[in-house]
Formats: sequence, C-alpha cells, structure tokens
Amino acid sequence: MKKLLLTTTMAAGLALSGQAAATPFYLDLTDDSTVNPRGSIDALGLQYDSVSEVNTLTGQITSRGGLGLIGYTFNGSNAGFTDLADLVLSDDGGLQNTFTYDPEPNNLGSDGSGFPTIVVTALTFDFELEGFLNPDGDSVSYTGGVLDIYSYQYSYPFGDDDNITVVANSENLLVNSEFSTSSIDPGEQVIESLITEVSLTPAGQETFYFEGNSGFVSFQDYIDATLTDILIYATQTVTVGELANSIANPIDVDGNTVLISDNHAVTVEFRVPEPSTVAVLSLGLISMFGFSRRSKK
Repeated sequence: MKKLLLTTTMAAGLALSGQAAATPFYLDLTDDSTVNPRGSIDALGLQYDSVSEVNTLTGQITSRGGLGLIGYTFNGSNAGFTDLADLVLSDDGGLQNTFTYDPEPNNLGSDGSGFPTIVVTALTFDFELEGFLNPDGDSVSYTGGVLDIYSYQYSYPFGDDDNITVVANSENLLVNSEFSTSSIDPGEQVIESLITEVSLTPAGQETFYFEGNSGFVSFQDYIDATLTDILIYATQTVTVGELANSIANPIDVDGNTVLISDNHAVTVEFRVPEPSTVAVLSLGLISMFGFSRRSKK
C-alpha cells in the first residue's frame, strides 16, 4: 500500500483562475510501499514513427502510433510491429518509442533488487487520432481520438546497459486521456488531451505526482480535490511540404485510401490552470484529514 498524501475533500474554496501553464511533475515508477519519486520533470520527450490512413477522396485521416501498431495491418499486409520488443527496440538494440525525461532524474525506474540483473520501468504510449486534411493539403485538423500512456519493463545485466531484453507482455495502462483539441502553429502540431477523474488507472494513480509544500500530491487527488482536469499539452514538429509529399508518394494504396508514415519529435507537458493550488492542497488537506491509503496493484 502506498500512502496517499491527500484526501479528496475540500473542493469548495479551491477555485482556479488564469491560463494553464506547464507544471513540473514527478514519477514514481517503483513497485514498493512508499511514494518516492526521484526528481522533478518538466516535460516528456518522444521520437516516434506514426502511420496514417488518408482517404484522398474525402480528406479523412486516421493516424496511429505506439502500442496500437502491434499487429496492425493495411491492405492485407503487416504495417506495424510484431510485439512489444519490436516496438520499443530499434534495429541496433537501443530504445525507441519510449518517453525520455527533461530533466532526467537519476536512476528513475531502475530496480536493482535482482542484482546483477537491473530491471527498468519505462513509459511508452498509444494513440489513434481521427480528423481531416486542411485545404492546403499539407496539414491536419484532428477532431477526436485517444492518447494513452503505458509503462513497460526491460532488463539488462549490470554494467552492460546496451544489452537490453524487453519483458514480454509487461505493458500496463496508466493514463487513458480524452482528446480535447488540435491546432497548427508555425512548425508544429499541437494536440491537447485531458486527464479527467476517470483517466488514471489504479497503477496510474500511484505513478504521477505534483509536489506541494508538505509532500507529494497525486494527479488523482489533485483532480478530485479541485474538480479540475489536468491538460496534456503535446507538440510535435511539422515540416512544410512533408505531409503533401507523403500523400503523393505513399507506402501502400488500397482504393482511395493511402498509407503514409512519418517520424516526429514530440514534447509532452502536463498543465494545470494554477500550479500554486498544488501547494495549497498539500498544506491544507494533510493537516485536516491525515492520510488515506490506496491498494497497490
């Protein structure tokens, strides 16, 4: 059982104001009984390949990436990954389709209890977004879909962290967010999604935290106490002419639908309307209500 540093009372009187801003957060990727994040993180980073089905007649587009591409086929052929290891390991044995941290806390997710084997819990993703091509034929407006965050595990022998073995079937859903909106800025696509009161799985409730003045505040407790969703603000690079060129030169065609692929660099931030509210919650609720507990999966 992990200690929760908040209860979910006292929502009244915690009115929030102002624009959402990137909020430093913490990850607890250990499988133990205490809340012990390694260090503050400003944003998640990701380099990944997406595939999109584009109907050239209607302009409708469906884009996919991450775990949803395991077993994905198009026009009767495999167009994705065979399994988790295929998704997260590159041809040279390095990690891919795995979130990085900015800044990166020391030894985040590492477990040496099975020494000399080191087991690492890392984060990956799954998304499926639907939308349509804009009139310029070179950009997309997404209108719906899902953006999920998962954990998974890999191991390596101590002192040989280039020799990675992915733990089969170790993927575990943490966050199932709700698509909100998308927009195009110069050089980037912006995707916004919401972490609501039902978005975090039991494992996710014990993974994501903010820091208050008197302790850590879980994302779940923040949402429950303030009645406010947490915004996932994701930006990915866009190169002018790249999408139009991909559609003109697809990797496969099935009738009016073409299959295209692209590589993206993504930054993911978690935003709340008023970050100082986290400190208020931590100070007020611990003294008033003490600790509650949530079972550990």
